[in-house]
Amino acid sequence: MRQNNILIIFILSFVFLFQGGYLADVFARDNDADTFFRANKEYSAGQKAMAGREKKDAVVKFEQAVGLYEQLLESGFINGQIYYNLGNAYYRLGMPGKAIIYYRRAEEMRPRDADIKANINLLKRDFVDRETIGQKPEILKVACFWYFYLNLNEITVITIYIYLALIASILSIIFLRLQWLKKIVIIFASCFLVLVISLGIKAYNHSVEMGVVIADESSIRYGPGEEYEPRFKIHEGAEVRIEEERDKWYKVYVFVDVEDSHDDEGKKEAESKTGWIPESEIGKI
Repeated sequence: MRQNNILIIFILSFVFLFQGGYLADVFARDNDADTFFRANKEYSAGQKAMAGREKKDAVVKFEQAVGLYEQLLESGFINGQIYYNLGNAYYRLGMPGKAIIYYRRAEEMRPRDADIKANINLLKRDFVDRETIGQKPEILKVACFWYFYLNLNEITVITIYIYLALIASILSIIFLRLQWLKKIVIIFASCFLVLVISLGIKAYNHSVEMGVVIADESSIRYGPGEEYEPRFKIHEGAEVRIEEERDKWYKVYVFVDVEDSHDDEGKKEAESKTGWIPESEIGKI
């Protein structure tokens, strides 16, 4: 009898623990949904105030929206719309560097969104630094449309489905003697190969750490410290590739024109575009 009571207590404890975790998760999701709703409300109010030329009210509303959106991101509530709205809010607050950061994050999740690309191009048009990296050729975008119009997760899912279809087709030929499937197998195999290569390139590009200058003006130095002399200056909104981190400094490669950055062999150009910048003046994408 005593053993039965212990078993019942154990089962009830497990049920309560499970329900408690489930209820906590539901409560967290409800809180996130409520925060998201309030953030959108403040963001919309900021847009209306901006349209009505009430700049002070607009700034207050956008700042409140930014605080709520960033609260959501900290809680793990990741969404492309949040990134996009944050980009717009920071743009309205006169912080183009942070706006580019969140536009780029939104672009990774929503690569087919034309509004994001248009806003990035609009912002960059007014930047002090001129970037040396240009748009991809249109013919390349058409030929490899799946790479440019799908995000990493979408390519991954499609690759898995094509792989399963390929395996099913091969097994059908082997066990069901469906010889007419051979051409389909070749098609699936070709698609799978192309997708695997695309996935590898996409994953590699996704793993490269990129950043955006968020200070009005930053000095790129010869080494990681104020004691090193500046090599050149870059300005807010400039995008960089982060190559190394040391003592709260980043070694970066910049994608903007700099003085004396040309050489017949190209070595001087690469060297002149690298240097060290304080961690506080860079926002990671």
